[in-house]
Amino acid sequence: MSKKLESSRVRFWRRRAAAESEVTQRRKEKVAARRYARSFSSSSLLSLSSPLRDLWFCGVFAVSLTFALAQQPAAPANSDSTKEQKEQKEPKAGSIKGRVVGDDGQPMANIPVIAAPVGRSAARRQGPAGQGSQTNTDDDGAFEFEGLAPASYVISASAPGYITPPPIEDEESSGVYHIGDVANITLVRGGVITGKVTNAVGEPLTGVSVNAIRVGGLDGEADNQLVFQGFGRNWRTDDRGVYRVYGLIPGSYIVQAGGSRGAGPNFLSPFSEDAPTYYPSSTRDAATPVSVRASEEIAGIDIRYRGDKGRVVSGRVIAKTGDAGAFSPTQITLGVAGSDAVIATATQMDAGQMNRGRMNRGASRGFAFYGVPDGEYELVARRGGVGVESDAISAPRRVSVRGADVGGVELTLAPLASLNGRVVVEKKAPLCRKPRASSLEEVLLTAERDEAQSRENTLASRLAPARPAAPTPIGEFTLRNLEAGRHRVIAQLPDENWYVRAIGMESKPPAPSARRTAAPAPVNVARNGVTLKPGEKLTGITMTIAEGAAAVKGQVVADQDGKLASKIRAHLIPAEKEAADDALRYAQANAGGDGGFHFKNIAPGRYYLLAKPIKDGAAGKASARPQAWDNSERAALRREAEAAGNVIELQNCQRVTDYKLSIHYRDR
Repeated sequence: MSKKLESSRVRFWRRRAAAESEVTQRRKEKVAARRYARSFSSSSLLSLSSPLRDLWFCGVFAVSLTFALAQQPAAPANSDSTKEQKEQKEPKAGSIKGRVVGDDGQPMANIPVIAAPVGRSAARRQGPAGQGSQTNTDDDGAFEFEGLAPASYVISASAPGYITPPPIEDEESSGVYHIGDVANITLVRGGVITGKVTNAVGEPLTGVSVNAIRVGGLDGEADNQLVFQGFGRNWRTDDRGVYRVYGLIPGSYIVQAGGSRGAGPNFLSPFSEDAPTYYPSSTRDAATPVSVRASEEIAGIDIRYRGDKGRVVSGRVIAKTGDAGAFSPTQITLGVAGSDAVIATATQMDAGQMNRGRMNRGASRGFAFYGVPDGEYELVARRGGVGVESDAISAPRRVSVRGADVGGVELTLAPLASLNGRVVVEKKAPLCRKPRASSLEEVLLTAERDEAQSRENTLASRLAPARPAAPTPIGEFTLRNLEAGRHRVIAQLPDENWYVRAIGMESKPPAPSARRTAAPAPVNVARNGVTLKPGEKLTGITMTIAEGAAAVKGQVVADQDGKLASKIRAHLIPAEKEAADDALRYAQANAGGDGGFHFKNIAPGRYYLLAKPIKDGAAGKASARPQAWDNSERAALRREAEAAGNVIELQNCQRVTDYKLSIHYRDR
């Protein structure tokens, strides 16, 4: 064994003993804290910040109320008042059923399944065991969630070594389920990468952490799927130096041995302060990618451990003065400069009750990454929002590691922007037949960044995704975590008979000193979008939903030569002149491999249908920026559709199921 590895192990056991001593001290502090809590007075409670005080009172009230209700006699079963109260206060409940099978079609028994509401912190009624958001499949692979409140749910199942296949971008499923839906889930065995880690003379190394990091699709191409594969998992070599990483989704991976993967010095491994070694025996930029498919095992990925010395990158996260979330959990991410590649992450938990007094005069907390190899990096900090507040994120800070530690890095948190508004459904007599009644709480809203040029994939852009939001029962919504810039408000509707008729925003009232004229006209958010400043909290958006939506399902057919482009996009353009600038009347959809396309939630009216090949180099994804968002492109698209002359008249609630559309090659 080399002297270097031997000295590393000596340092390891010394730090292990220090860590055990620190754990013992923390236990003593916790015991003292419990004793102090018994004498917790009302005066000390009032000294807490308002959010904490509210949470404490809510917890005490909930426990007291539960105890009080248990002591009260049960109301008679025929109590009219109780029945009336239930009808008024209890939310509409329902269930989602489904089945979990393997890739061979056989049912999978005793599999945990989770129903997670999207855009809401909780969306279910309390009930007996088995009626919550988590359940297990029976012997036939079947499951059922009961007592669910109206919402959009993501249904997921998990089993060791299995994965859910990545979604197909062109399929019609929205990926969410509503009350009354049936969710059939197929689990397939994930990929496996296995090999051995040895030192410079070929001896096996025991206890080396190994991580498989996904860097792209099967052919190495970027596919915009951010997967922290292996982060949080503790893969290590056994006494033979052998490792086995399983449960990998299909893709291309680089395999890393050693390194701390962030969060300070790792006392559990003597290799944590070394710079990582990548397969076969290189730095990250020279690593050889390994492609793995579902159910495939790739063996022989042996790593010759280099044992290069790593550096320390350290600094502090600064919260602005008066930031109410100054001590919420904060994640610091170290990534490769100019890309979205993640090297390591560290999470700082709440600083504790004794330090909360500092939050009103600004505060900071330290962080450190160990085992960092030489190179160019970016550091970004992100902190979760408190209550209804948006998250806060720092500007990327570039650091250069060149043969020495880097310290004194400061990351200042700044809150992200938000949009507040309401969704209203026009109250008219029902026009369409419905299999079930839909609810406002099942609508999903997102604010999509509107940029003519595709954004460069950077670490900051990946760490600041805007989450979808669901309206409350009265239609109010808040879209949080938005970057500065222009945004479009997008709605995913649960009812095929609904369509978005208008999106507007109240204009800001004039300043008191300004000369009063006519009332300002509302802003057309659907046509122009909405522009946000950093940290701005914009209010007053109203989305109007109407009933009577139509749908068109058809197929793009080849021209007279029998040729069909491999990538085709179908467009729906309003034919009425007065609707030429109504961006909500435009729609686009990528055609499938057989030329199939589907437009739904379309306002009734007269339309042009147009099919065009997607040019090489153009965004061919279903999520590509709609051409109708740009005024000039919208006008050009309309002129082209008029020349093609494919017109269709859609009535209220009409369903067109077999439309044949000839492709247009004018601009090819």
